[in-house]
Amino acid sequence: MRLSRRDRVILFAPAAVLLTGWLILPAVLGLLASLTDYSPFAQAVHLSGLTNYATVLSDHLFTAAVRNVAVLTMVAVPLELAIGFGLAYLLRGPIWGRRLWRVLLLLPWLVSPIASGVMWHFLLGPTRGILNFALGWIGRPELASPTGDIRLALPTTIAVEIWRVAPLVTFLLLPTALDVVVPALRPLLLAITMLLIGLSLGTFDAVLILTGGGPGTSTVTPALYSYNQAFGANNWPLGAASAWLIAAGVLGAGLVYVGLARSRAS
Repeated sequence: MRLSRRDRVILFAPAAVLLTGWLILPAVLGLLASLTDYSPFAQAVHLSGLTNYATVLSDHLFTAAVRNVAVLTMVAVPLELAIGFGLAYLLRGPIWGRRLWRVLLLLPWLVSPIASGVMWHFLLGPTRGILNFALGWIGRPELASPTGDIRLALPTTIAVEIWRVAPLVTFLLLPTALDVVVPALRPLLLAITMLLIGLSLGTFDAVLILTGGGPGTSTVTPALYSYNQAFGANNWPLGAASAWLIAAGVLGAGLVYVGLARSRAS
């Protein structure tokens, strides 16, 4: 039975109101703010055009953030897919405690990124972490914690993200019959890949708590840069401009997904 126009309006009106109030309106306001010199403490607001975008793109800190998130995405996404697929394959058959293993594997994803960052910071923190305490206890205090070492901070952050996200891949693939040939899974794997890329480009919560973007600029991400500009430096236009640049990157990944999906369907 086909719904009438009136029924469709009644059915989708609540969703439209929620999307407009909680997503579209804040996004539009953020876009307008990125084109001005707005400040919570300013008495007047003036248009600045694309000046804020030019400032963000010329900022070496944002350049470092883009580089870091590119490395994170290129390393983490393939490993998340491989580990998630492997775990789903191992759990496909009847093994002892399979349901328990499924719940345990999903826990890293169910725990909020903030809580995950707090946990790993407690374990690996460069000053008060358990690892730092253990190194001092065995007489090797000169060995730096991986989150405090500029060479190891980003790999450590990537490893934590893989630990957190790979179970999601397992969860998404488990309902699928993994005994079928891989080509039949390509549409699903493509969708999951694009989802992981979007999540990687927006990496923020765990990094904020785990390393704060340091040491130096070794783990800063575009989302963390946007947060620091808006809430740390009270430069809301730069924060909004960088947020929209992140949104453009996610949109670009989505357009690639749509193009690939259409080419496979035709």
